[in-house]
Amino acid sequence: MKKRTVFAAGLLLVCLAATMVAHPHFNKTVTAAVKGLELKLTYFTLPYNAKHLEGIKEGFVFHCGRAKLNVAGEMTVGSTKLAAGSYLLRAKAKSADEWTLVLIPEAQAGDPQNPDMSKGIALETKSFAKQSELHHLDLNLTGGHGDSDGKLLVTVSFGSRRIEAAITLPPTA
Repeated sequence: MKKRTVFAAGLLLVCLAATMVAHPHFNKTVTAAVKGLELKLTYFTLPYNAKHLEGIKEGFVFHCGRAKLNVAGEMTVGSTKLAAGSYLLRAKAKSADEWTLVLIPEAQAGDPQNPDMSKGIALETKSFAKQSELHHLDLNLTGGHGDSDGKLLVTVSFGSRRIEAAITLPPTA
């Protein structure tokens, strides 16, 4: 009986130590409100794993931490007007260093774990390699710069890569 108690206590300590050492991954939300447009970007943080990118082939779809963009207001991406609503955000590979961000209306996506990519709206995307190394997936909403000045950028960063796509803001009333 005493051996069982000591074993159980030891097992409990090992489990507690493992949870204290384990790296936390959590749901993250980024919000932006500008020119009457409100956006909320939610995703699950993930560790960057370089080995996963070694075998990336054209057409691979990265779920971006199961990212979802909720938009309160009308927005324009490229020449496409999008209504207020909820969109899944995914990145489709052309290669390990070149990606296209895609918004899929959640209502039309089907299974969110494996959405119907034919319902997606490809965003005009810029891919950047050899950036500062990030150890975790990071998504953000930031102000544009250069040729995207005056627009809102959706950015997805992982490892030494950054992907960004511009959203046109509504005109000021």
